Amino acid sequence: MPGYSEITTLVTPGGTITFNAATGDTYFLDPDGCSGLIGTGEIRNPVDNKGQTSGFLVHNFFEQGARGVLAGQLHCDSAAARNALQDTLKAALRSILTTTGTLNFTGGQAIVVRFELGLDFPQISGIRKGFRFGLVGETAL
Repeated sequence: MPGYSEITTLVTPGGTITFNAATGDTYFLDPDGCSGLIGTGEIRNPVDNKGQTSGFLVHNFFEQGARGVLAGQLHCDSAAARNALQDTLKAALRSILTTTGTLNFTGGQAIVVRFELGLDFPQISGIRKGFRFGLVGETAL
């Protein structure tokens, strides 16, 4: 099973976001700031009381889809580059509000996602900013 450090790209109709690029301006994912999407989704476990007797009626259980947050830092050398990274990420995420994008991992694994939770760019220092946004997928990876 891949981890957050193996996320490579988010492909959307509004553009492709490349994470952890070796050179140039990039979106550097912080695995400690990420959560969800990987592993299993929550389990829907319907259980009802049996009528007129002791015990439960235990229905089939199902795994829900996956929700998660990706977070990290914008790595760039200028305020103009930082602003360009922010604008590119906003456009890509907005493009998967009503359609889907694909979150790709090294090794060929992928999950189909939509933008779910708001995008935030917390200040770190100087021109350095972080990023944080949420995605939802029909299935967990």
